[in-house]
Amino acid sequence: MTEIRYSRENRETSSEAVALPGSKSMAARALVIHYVRDMKSQVRNLPDCDDTRELSAALRKLSSLVPSLPDRMNEKNPEQPEAAFNLGTGGTSLRFFTALAASVPGLVSTVDCSDALRKRPLAGLVEALRMAGARIEYIGKEGFPPMRIFGRRLPGDEVEMSGKVSSQFISAMLMVSELWEKPLSLRLEGGMVSRPYVEMTEKMLLNNKKDAFDIEPDWSAASYFYELALLSPGKPVRIGRLCDPKRSVQGDSAAAALFGRLGVETRLLPDGGAVLLGAVGRIEALASGGETVEFDLGDVPDLTPALAVGMCLAGIRFRFTNVAHLRHKECDRMAALQTNLGKLGYRLVCGDSTLEWKGERMPAVEAPVIESYADHRMAMAFSLAATKRDGVRIDDTACVSKSFPGFYNELPKLGFSAKEA
Repeated sequence: MTEIRYSRENRETSSEAVALPGSKSMAARALVIHYVRDMKSQVRNLPDCDDTRELSAALRKLSSLVPSLPDRMNEKNPEQPEAAFNLGTGGTSLRFFTALAASVPGLVSTVDCSDALRKRPLAGLVEALRMAGARIEYIGKEGFPPMRIFGRRLPGDEVEMSGKVSSQFISAMLMVSELWEKPLSLRLEGGMVSRPYVEMTEKMLLNNKKDAFDIEPDWSAASYFYELALLSPGKPVRIGRLCDPKRSVQGDSAAAALFGRLGVETRLLPDGGAVLLGAVGRIEALASGGETVEFDLGDVPDLTPALAVGMCLAGIRFRFTNVAHLRHKECDRMAALQTNLGKLGYRLVCGDSTLEWKGERMPAVEAPVIESYADHRMAMAFSLAATKRDGVRIDDTACVSKSFPGFYNELPKLGFSAKEA
């Protein structure tokens, strides 16, 4: 258990800039695209996080078995290597690698993951791949990893799938369909969640740089520092490197506009950095006026924890819509936010696809322990609640290694301290 404390005095004496990791979403796509196309260009600013390490390890192992995928696609009777791959805790990595393994002729693979990830849905992707001609067998529970995958040159053509569960299914198909006999013709049922992530994939597939590919600083990680700017108005938050939200391929660059509506200004610097500053008057007016701010977060679900925790502690009522798919993340994030904010004294209401705080308060738990549910976004979002509480205890902070291992090393630059409790 870790206790997070905040000192306004320490904050005011520090002028260090926060260092963001590279985007793990971009990294996963770049690694798969580079292998599929046998590209030799360098991928720069890869994040040193669990998800990227696990996918990189799986691709290195695959490369040792099938060094050149384009050459393999032209072989009439390719050899049939067998291998076991474990993608760890990375949902994106697992989904991308499943589609890739099914599309490598001759490869016979066992694909597995962590116990927690085994509980997350995969059937939608597997059924779509089967429709494209893949042979995939479940080893245990139907619809969930582990799987036995028999790779082949897939016929491809028309595939029908739901876009409501995960945009990662769509991105996985788009990246590997270059290997299929016929181009992918995708028909989606029920619309699409997290659309910007599919648009990111499409943009990255258009990138054919031969020298280097730069991974942008992670806008999802930046959201927690926007949360801090909201909770400490008038005190600048400096970020060492942050790309222009208008040019970023990351959907979570919407953090600038969403927190902007709440009074957090983004000032981009000539050196590539940024300063975030919460406007005291705007934030106080929203809190005292009783206005309910409504956000449709269907495209940017990963911003929900920072927004929900920040807005509750700032006293700003909210209603988030199109967030049903938060139940299928590393944990049920709707329930986790409701439980943990309840411990701090805020009564949230969960609907089928909505999350609301109507300004209702409830007795706070004395010396509460925030449960991270092994979810990196829960740990990071609630750590910043220390700005409003006399210390915040979190049960598992090690889980931030999934996306931002250096998160707790950056907090002292902003007046925080973290110690084992």
